[in-house]
Amino acid sequence: MAALRVAVVGAGAAGLCASRFLAAQPDVFHHDVFEMASNVGGLWVYTDQTTKDSYGHDVHTSMYEHLCTNFPKEVMGFPDFPFSDKLPSFISHRDVRAYLEDYAKAFDLVKYVKFNTIVQSVMPSKDNAKTPWRVCVKQLATNKEEVLTYDAVVVCNGHYSKPIIPSIPGANTFHGKILHSHYYRTPDGFRDQTVVCLGAGPSGTDIALELAPYVKRVILSSNDEPFTCTMPSNLEQLAGIESIENGTIAFKDGEKRMADVVMLCTGYEYVYPFLAPECGIEVKHRMRVTPIYKHLLHVHRPSLVLVGLPQLVPPFVVFHYQVQYALKVLQGFTKLPTVEGRLADEESEIRMRLDMGLKPHQAHQMGGLLAGYLEDLADLAGVEPFPSVKYAILMESYFKMKQDLMNYKKYNYRIIDEDDYSVTEP
Repeated sequence: MAALRVAVVGAGAAGLCASRFLAAQPDVFHHDVFEMASNVGGLWVYTDQTTKDSYGHDVHTSMYEHLCTNFPKEVMGFPDFPFSDKLPSFISHRDVRAYLEDYAKAFDLVKYVKFNTIVQSVMPSKDNAKTPWRVCVKQLATNKEEVLTYDAVVVCNGHYSKPIIPSIPGANTFHGKILHSHYYRTPDGFRDQTVVCLGAGPSGTDIALELAPYVKRVILSSNDEPFTCTMPSNLEQLAGIESIENGTIAFKDGEKRMADVVMLCTGYEYVYPFLAPECGIEVKHRMRVTPIYKHLLHVHRPSLVLVGLPQLVPPFVVFHYQVQYALKVLQGFTKLPTVEGRLADEESEIRMRLDMGLKPHQAHQMGGLLAGYLEDLADLAGVEPFPSVKYAILMESYFKMKQDLMNYKKYNYRIIDEDDYSVTEP
């Protein structure tokens, strides 16, 4: 049987993970990885640039200078490739980039990567799920285009590059500056100002705390329940923004404040500009990809694999299990349900989240559903499940974050064995 030809879009963490497991079976898979940058690492490659890269494309990364991970390294890394024990539990983006470069070196992956190459389009050759895919790529340095055919396409382009810009009544009258957190790098340009951070997710809380020592006041604006833990004395929590009039921000709880800056920490859209309409993938509510089975496989064309859709997860761990399951499917070792069964499974997933009180745009949100999801993938792929001790660390870290947002990243965790771990307090 001829080897399956596989195209991987992106050489960030997900793309490297896909390449690692594809390369492990050279008699089964022949693969290429297409990366528009000149290095591996994707999102984790920091740059001071915020708008366009040297080729005129939008800057992909949303990293800011002092970003520190919000998951401890003990649970964040690929399950069989741990971070160095010399590092603290919560590490810088530079440490993560070095880790991914070590991962690529350990599995000799760079030789598969076509750098400075952008995927222009992905299109099925024929209206048949078993036929190869046509992938058009362009070398950025020469503008040379090439059309290649593959038996499968593994999409690993990430989903932290296209900011969601909410519509705020009166925003056009604002006398100050409105920007998305995607364009934030350092607190230096915000000294002595009043900054409203709209959104209290990981980015909103992290940036608000980082700004607090530099600014006059920082307002954390969110429709979620406010944090009850200790906060900086110049940080105020208010409801979401209702409207803006000149320099005044009106909040949904009736409060009004003057501000110099509105920082939109409002998340990112899922975008696949290279997937032709014939692929049949649709993004609804900016963040729900459909039709998709197991948050991973195209329902009607399972040889189109979209890695990394789940949210509120340690991403490298999810990539590790998603990729191994997807490759078992491509090899035919794991039998899929019928198309009707896959559609029913997708509907069940979204219905479960709606019943939990989540919104349609949170269709891929995991949170407390993560354990079951990873267990399911590991079972289907026939691989070792995610260790229970790491789940325990993940949950303890989460509760510490809710209880002490300012200090939870100062704790250090150490795995003792498959059942036990220790915690060192700051």
